[in-house]
Amino acid sequence: MQIYSGNLMFSLIEDSKVRADAFISSILDISRSRIQKNIENENLTVNGKTVTKNSFSRFFRKDTIEIEIDPPEKMSVEPEEMDLNIVFENELFLIVNKPAGLVVHPGAGNHSGTLINGILHYLNFSENVGESFRPGLVHRIDKNTSGLLVVAKCLDSFDKLTNLFSKHNIQREYVCIVGGKLREKEGIIETFHGRDPKNRLRFSSNVENGRKAITHYRVVEEYSFASLVKLRLETGRTHQIRMHMKHLGHPILNDEVYGGIIKTSDKGLNLLLSKSGRQLLHAEMLGFELSGEKYCFKAEPPSDMKAVLDYLGFLNGGI
Repeated sequence: MQIYSGNLMFSLIEDSKVRADAFISSILDISRSRIQKNIENENLTVNGKTVTKNSFSRFFRKDTIEIEIDPPEKMSVEPEEMDLNIVFENELFLIVNKPAGLVVHPGAGNHSGTLINGILHYLNFSENVGESFRPGLVHRIDKNTSGLLVVAKCLDSFDKLTNLFSKHNIQREYVCIVGGKLREKEGIIETFHGRDPKNRLRFSSNVENGRKAITHYRVVEEYSFASLVKLRLETGRTHQIRMHMKHLGHPILNDEVYGGIIKTSDKGLNLLLSKSGRQLLHAEMLGFELSGEKYCFKAEPPSDMKAVLDYLGFLNGGI
């Protein structure tokens, strides 16, 4: 079998045992989702015939395969000066500690003032230069979640990092403050994950055909009204931690979408929660191996979470 990708050629002696998109992804070290998009764009041919989205399956050793990989779509985003907390930078990527309240990527209603606008300015990218690749977000966190994000600075690192995420070869740990005390102090949450049919703004585990979502959790500290929980993602679905905490019956404090708004008997705690105004969830650790180097980055929770934790600790001491 031969695979052509631009000027690259791969010769294989065995039939593939997995789907075509997964097979090409592993050979070219490009994310499966990006391969699928190129198949949808009719960039894949097998024995000279174009493969359509619904017809690709396995390859066989006698097949001749040719695929053109389109570059990532160029973003029409203006650079904007922004005060960014850059934790680490090299020629391949940036690690950014995102504050709560900052939207990660431009979208409907958010064409400016996003993290990407700030990254483009920081790296001195201009809309008129016409680069073939711009800094690429490999993953995202919610607007009102704080913490670490990796941003690729070149196409090679974008492909490699995206592939690590698609294969779940990234270490991601979060910390959150949830309401009440968990019955089991540590465990694994494994559920389906899909759009909630009753509320399109949130996701639910109570779906029939959702994707699998897996979160490992451990209670670090218990307080009168809440618990501090650390979590490790095995999969990375949208709102996964927020959905899973609700699934356990202990939604993240201040998470309005998932039922985390509470009023306690303590006015001081209520005031701190009101001042924070966002779900108390923080992306604390990010680790991966890239180009033979191992990386691990950590960022402490921001001041609003620390204030709530300090106050909860004070209440504990008074019991």
